[in-house]
Amino acid sequence: MTDQPRRRRRRRHDTLPVKAILACLIAAAALVLILLYLSRSFAQKTNQDVQPSPTPVQTQEPATPSPSPTVAPTPDFSQSVPESAPVEENYMDDAVFIGDSRTEGLLLYTGLTNTTGYTYKGLMVDTAFTKPVINQNGQMVTVMDALRSTQFSKVYIMLGINELGWAYPDLFIEKYKEIIDTIREINPNAIIYVQEILPVTQKVSETHSYITNEKISQYNQMLADMTQEKDVYYLQVSQAVADSQGCLPEEAASDGIHLSPSYCQKWLDYLLCHTVSP
Repeated sequence: MTDQPRRRRRRRHDTLPVKAILACLIAAAALVLILLYLSRSFAQKTNQDVQPSPTPVQTQEPATPSPSPTVAPTPDFSQSVPESAPVEENYMDDAVFIGDSRTEGLLLYTGLTNTTGYTYKGLMVDTAFTKPVINQNGQMVTVMDALRSTQFSKVYIMLGINELGWAYPDLFIEKYKEIIDTIREINPNAIIYVQEILPVTQKVSETHSYITNEKISQYNQMLADMTQEKDVYYLQVSQAVADSQGCLPEEAASDGIHLSPSYCQKWLDYLLCHTVSP
């Protein structure tokens, strides 16, 4: 009787640790599940709280393209200055005319007094440097020396008829180039116009010892080549005064060489219609 209760109590005592362990495992598993659930819920809430607001898309109007800069056309010195709309005579306000007695007649008969004339009867490409023919402030100086103390932006040159008798035409061109180089030294930005030598009447061409239209044509071709080489403007002024044969009409010049007032006006009209912008 006394032994049985003791054995029962020993059995009950042996199974107690197993139940306790199972209970602890179940409780731990439940705790893990609860923690996992809470952790996931917290993470979702945190993500919702920190989710950035969508950035508004800014619509930009297309930029207006800047206008392309205007590029000045490259001068074509291989051709004479083309005809254009006539400019006003004030275009000549800052111009200097260099020439012989023919240019003297142009300035005199057209009343072109708003320009500067460095002219002289018999002036040539060499004497422009050596002969004091210009009265400047009471002192006689050469054409090129007078130019050094003059404000100008354009130069018109016509020289050559007096040099037609030179034995070496190449010397004429070399001296002409010196004039152009000196003008550029004085004012590198000046517009330089080289006017071809005007023809003479057929009568003069057939009777003069060295002034002939054939020789004038030869010199003019040399001048055209020179202007292309030196990048200066060439003016075919003969187009304004010559007849279909390339001669001065008899009525154009009483002596066959120097133009009458009406033909000087034709000459000036040509200049005003054949210009380039500064």
